Amino acid sequence: MFDISFTELFIIFLVLIIFVSPKKIPMLARAGGKIIKKVKIFMSDINKEFERENKFKELKNIEKEIKKNLK
Repeated sequence: MFDISFTELFIIFLVLIIFVSPKKIPMLARAGGKIIKKVKIFMSDINKEFERENKFKELKNIEKEIKKNLK
């Protein structure tokens, strides 16, 4: 999902150590994990809604074809 190299990860880790106390890093990691989880769930819900809408449109098209053929 994210293309982060080892060097970039190391730089992020150093910035965290410099600007955030080491005691707060686990708390920030947990909060970040929760946010990522919520975003994934939200995106999954959006994808499901798009799929549901596409199926509905397909069923409407089939209904129109059936009505057209019956006339």
